[in-house]
Amino acid sequence: MAKKESGKLDKAKDLALHLRARREIILNRWRERCADDPSLSSKSSFSREEFNDQVPLLLDVLDQRLQQIEPTHDPIVIANEHGIHRWQNGYSLRELVIELEHLIAILIDEVDRYNLDFSKLDAANASYVYRELSRIYAEANRGSVVSYNDLGQTAAAEQASSLQKALDQLLQLGKKRNEHLRHSSHDLRSSFSVILMASQLSQTQSSDTERAELMNILNKNLTSLRDMLLQLTDYARIEAGQETLDIKDFNVANLIKEIVENAQPVAELRKLKITAEGPDTLKISSDKVQIQRVLQNLLYNALKYTESGGVYITWSNENERRWVLSVQDTGPGFRENSPAAVFAEQLKPATHTTGIHNHVPPIERVPLISDDSDNGSFKESEGLGLFIVKKICELMKATMDIESAPGKGTLVRVRFQSKQELNAAP
Repeated sequence: MAKKESGKLDKAKDLALHLRARREIILNRWRERCADDPSLSSKSSFSREEFNDQVPLLLDVLDQRLQQIEPTHDPIVIANEHGIHRWQNGYSLRELVIELEHLIAILIDEVDRYNLDFSKLDAANASYVYRELSRIYAEANRGSVVSYNDLGQTAAAEQASSLQKALDQLLQLGKKRNEHLRHSSHDLRSSFSVILMASQLSQTQSSDTERAELMNILNKNLTSLRDMLLQLTDYARIEAGQETLDIKDFNVANLIKEIVENAQPVAELRKLKITAEGPDTLKISSDKVQIQRVLQNLLYNALKYTESGGVYITWSNENERRWVLSVQDTGPGFRENSPAAVFAEQLKPATHTTGIHNHVPPIERVPLISDDSDNGSFKESEGLGLFIVKKICELMKATMDIESAPGKGTLVRVRFQSKQELNAAP
């Protein structure tokens, strides 16, 4: 019975040979038809092989079915891979469906031309041929649509996850910022209380030694108070949007050397070494004051928490658009689960470019000294300096990376624009 049925469809086999001989013409006509369709985006950048992709395999399946041979490939799997290819190249589902419609229309046109006078295909063969055309079209659509649906769901899930993560980080960052401000307020009140108490005690002490100790307490707290007030003032101006850029041409190498020289007394007092290396001339067009504030914050913060060794300042021209400023110390590094962990995590570089900090996420600095006590307690308000630096970087469209490892120090790298543009993307 099967042999009898197969014999009736010999004319379909002849058509298969005809379509195979015209394969190249069919594929060329398909591409031309797609290129002429105004509803399709231009894909002229595709090579012939890229445009055809999996379609020749689909035509192989049609050819084998017309010859009553078991196909060597699953057309749905083939169509699925074709859909993935089009997705990766920016096709919309609508464009993919229209392309397949053009392909099946060309195949139908080829069959009609082959059987123009209805003499080459009788009713049984014609019915079989058109049924197989409909079948391959349905399978091609099904496989492609399924792949697009799966890819769309995956992309939507990833986007939702990324948005949720970004929202969580933003909320945590806001919470940490509020904590820093709250601790700053507490530290200000504490410093004022210590100053007031020391001032009152100085009036009752008769010993020169006792008076000297009280004056030392006053000086230390006044210095801490001044630094906190300056930080809070800077932060308030930035948050209020009152900071503007004053762009001028200057040699940033001279500015860096001047800041390092001014910090030498602090380093000598701490028995630390400051090394500054970079080209003698690095002409840029930027805001001198803002760059100075960034370097001063990073440099004095590094000096404050480094117990032995030193701080290394480097600067270089990265390319025509950017120059790089790096501050590296030999301090204790950052510790895990600290108040600024979320903030530092956002400043982690995409890839580590230094060998000493690999596989260690940036976390909060471990304090080694305290300004106002001998118990090693950490003042949370100190973390406000990093927020100020980050805000200045945002204002200047600069990028900031932090690398750190416990016991191996910290590296902060800032990439500034060589020719500052107020509205340029970082």
